[in-house]
Amino acid sequence: MNRLRMLREANLLTQDVCAKAAYISKKSYERYENGERVMPLDTAMFFAKFYKVSLDYLSGMTDDFDTPPNGRTSETITAADIGIDPKLYFELRRLSEKQQKVLTAFLKNIVK
Repeated sequence: MNRLRMLREANLLTQDVCAKAAYISKKSYERYENGERVMPLDTAMFFAKFYKVSLDYLSGMTDDFDTPPNGRTSETITAADIGIDPKLYFELRRLSEKQQKVLTAFLKNIVK
């Protein structure tokens, strides 16, 4: 499945909403999502920032959601590394730092 479509569906968004957010036509968005057209770099950068993923992930070059600060993928933790569903990992990475701390505290409390 196209990563753009997967990200949109994971966030419960419509094609129309995504097209408007990127200031492109719905038809252009549909073509990018269906692989009928190659997305321009500026549009790809917008969606990478919008979904908080790397351009490499968006383009399908990697399964890592994030680009490591030093560019070395060997230091990036992937969903497979920690043995969880990639969609769940994606959602957890999108939480704010405060939300992550609250969730961590909650889970630690449950495990006790």
